[in-house]
Amino acid sequence: MFKNLNEKDKKKIYSLLSLGIICVLALIIISCIPEDENTASDENVAQVEQQQEEEISSSEQKDLEKKLESILSKINGVGDVNVMITFESSEELQPAFNSNSTTETTEEKDAQGGERKVTTESENKTMITSNSNSPVILKTTEAKIKGVLVVASGANDSKVKELLYSAVQTALQVDGHQVQIMSSK
Repeated sequence: MFKNLNEKDKKKIYSLLSLGIICVLALIIISCIPEDENTASDENVAQVEQQQEEEISSSEQKDLEKKLESILSKINGVGDVNVMITFESSEELQPAFNSNSTTETTEEKDAQGGERKVTTESENKTMITSNSNSPVILKTTEAKIKGVLVVASGANDSKVKELLYSAVQTALQVDGHQVQIMSSK
């Protein structure tokens, strides 16, 4: 097959053939590697991020309880205070999107006089991200409070109880039916 070629050309052809064989083998090996590893790691990253958000949200809720306890304990006659806040929903972030919508209308008439009108609509949304690949946030909606329980040693006194009731409503901007004041032992 290569009888008419000189030694230099034969070496070039053998080098090219061996390079081609190596490339084919590399492609076969790469195609055999399962893609589930990347998918699994992406899912793990998403789960870790969600857990971190829940931990941050939980710590913010605990901080709110501690702040309220600190403020309420400064009211004259209240004594020791414990506060528990339950939330209906967590903090909600609304990311920014680029949206592109198109509407296409087609009218057709056939030879028998029939008419047909077809309307096709499509919308494409893309989340806007910053340089660090985190989404750009347009609006943050605070967590919605479901109820507040305050246990205070001075809540036996009706005046102190009314002060606590009013202070919680004002501090958290909640309705009266969402607040319960109890006295401790």
